[in-house]
Amino acid sequence: MFFDTKDAEDFLKPEETWAASITGRYETNGKGWTTSASGAYRFNENWDALGNIVYRDYGDYKNGGGNTVAGTGFDVLSGLLKTTIRPSENSELKLGWVGSSDGWTETSRGVPANDVDLKSNTFTARYNIADDARSWLDLHINASYNKTVLDLTTLVPQNRFDPVTGLPVVLPAGSLSTFDVGTTGIDIWNTSRFETAGIAHELTYGGDWVGDDVETGGTAGGDSFYTPSGKRNVSGAYIQDKLTWEWLEVITGLRYDNYSLKDSEHETSGDRLSPRVTVGVSPFESAGLAGLQFYGTYAEGYRSPSLTETLISGNHPAGVTFPFLPNPNLKPETGKTVEFGVNYKQNDILEAGDALRLKAAYFNNNVEDYIDGVTLSAFDPTSGCPFGPGIPICFQYQNFAKAKINGFELESVYDAGWGYAGLSASIINGHTISYEGERADLASIPSSQVTAQLGLRFLEDKLTVGGEVQYNGKPKGNPVAKDYTLVNAFASYQATDNLKVDFRADNLFDVKYTNPLNGSSTAVIYEPGITLKLAATMRFGG
Repeated sequence: MFFDTKDAEDFLKPEETWAASITGRYETNGKGWTTSASGAYRFNENWDALGNIVYRDYGDYKNGGGNTVAGTGFDVLSGLLKTTIRPSENSELKLGWVGSSDGWTETSRGVPANDVDLKSNTFTARYNIADDARSWLDLHINASYNKTVLDLTTLVPQNRFDPVTGLPVVLPAGSLSTFDVGTTGIDIWNTSRFETAGIAHELTYGGDWVGDDVETGGTAGGDSFYTPSGKRNVSGAYIQDKLTWEWLEVITGLRYDNYSLKDSEHETSGDRLSPRVTVGVSPFESAGLAGLQFYGTYAEGYRSPSLTETLISGNHPAGVTFPFLPNPNLKPETGKTVEFGVNYKQNDILEAGDALRLKAAYFNNNVEDYIDGVTLSAFDPTSGCPFGPGIPICFQYQNFAKAKINGFELESVYDAGWGYAGLSASIINGHTISYEGERADLASIPSSQVTAQLGLRFLEDKLTVGGEVQYNGKPKGNPVAKDYTLVNAFASYQATDNLKVDFRADNLFDVKYTNPLNGSSTAVIYEPGITLKLAATMRFGG
């Protein structure tokens, strides 16, 4: 709901009253164009505005095997408007709108099956007041409303099953499934800064609320079945204190979460207190080690079940039919995470003006009452799965005793005037443990990644060229994903103060690969093969 977008101040130079830019980009794979125009105006020192419009039109791309992946083309029209008003020297009000209209075609076995139209509008208001003379005041009030409407229209007749009776039906061409989601959110917090006995405090306290109102409908047997209508409310309150004393930094926090969700037949709710503590130590004062910090964190989190996980019911409408069972007794997930690591930053290491930044961390997340889908047998009298139309199984979202996710993350970069080099890594493993003690590797986690990047600067830093190599290791629990390595290259040339040209080549060796988070444990969706991208940006201002 709340995400940062650029302000007019980020776009305008200090001496400018107005500025505008136009960008055009072409991609060879899918033969797609992106055009973008941005503009900003400073009415006076206390009022400015920014606008942006983007249009993308892409065809179906080819994967690394040279085969066209049907249904991957799309067109998008999106825009942004944002204004900043400063009522006083110490306060600021930001009003914004972000909207988009997207369209694409879904395929089934390579044949166009559904026409999809998606419209989304988000309105935001942010207010902040702070005063150096009143260290107890740094108040933020954020409010937002998002409306998303998705219409899915069948292009060809489709053999389906009625979700109520389970009997075969034909979904005629032109049948409509509708998804209407409204989300309202508000977040209010204040930070008070003070000292006690030589210890500096940053005390932050506040609360938030998010409400979802989901309405779906359409022809029986349509895809709207998979998203039930209902309402969900999630709210919380929190307090956190950051204490700093010489080489020691301690952050302690406590958060209260509450949720409720309901439809016409079911209602469920829950709440929990979740603590957090972080300790950071910077024990060294020597020039070479002054930027070294060790830290450790223990934090608990809380995820309420979604409407679909809790309330979906009826007979599966596509392919084969079997019952979905609702689970209003589904428990929320509770995560307990331990993380420890090291941060290091240092300047002027090998030569004047260079810089090294490094962060390495290990984390272990234990999720109690983990939520995942399970298949039940109608032949098991203890499963609660009745014999019904179709095959003798049922599907239901249930809690597992635990899920364990652990891994290592590294971010490092060395930057000098002539260029830069970076190395990053994200190694993730995960598995579930049932209440009976059975262990199963998770399929729905990202690939482990190791990425090396090198960039060189020429022509008084106007030209930057470089490349990157990224190794991706498949999740152990995903039977269809494979390991793969991508090689990319890039170049950027600042021809003048107002003209910039960018070039990028992705997947240079045309590797055929799939992202395990796109698709499922049985279906494979291959990503784009070699793709060349050329863009130019022209800027004006005065």
